[in-house]
Amino acid sequence: MNDKNEFRLDELPPEHPMRQLPFVTPEGYFDTLPSRVQARVIRKSKPAFTITWSWQRSVASLAGASLIAILVWQTLPQRQESLGSEALAGVSNDVIAAYLDEQGVDASELADAQQIHSSLGSDTTAIQFLNVQPKDIQQHIKEQTVLESPDLGS
Repeated sequence: MNDKNEFRLDELPPEHPMRQLPFVTPEGYFDTLPSRVQARVIRKSKPAFTITWSWQRSVASLAGASLIAILVWQTLPQRQESLGSEALAGVSNDVIAAYLDEQGVDASELADAQQIHSSLGSDTTAIQFLNVQPKDIQQHIKEQTVLESPDLGS
């Protein structure tokens, strides 16, 4: 039942090929081996990494760079410029009023805010002539918070 042909080498006759040495080395072979290996290594040394030019690699690189540039160009958000006065000139007053009603802006409040804004002017020199000191502002804030706070004791 054993499929293996087991045998012992010492049972074979001495002239059998299995009992012969597998190879014979010339005299001094191992003495000169390191120097011969070193000479072959030095002679066949090549750079570890070389870059060579090929038109296929150039075309592939150019195509990849172009694809990236197109994707970046398409995904960048477009800059929106402010609307000029001529763009709003075509909008009727009824449409503006309907929009303000939708947004919950009262026309009288808007008119008051515009009047106050136009009375101040574009520069802030009016604020400089008020002659208000920072300590006065702090005192006014303290007074307002005392007056507005609910009675905590009751």
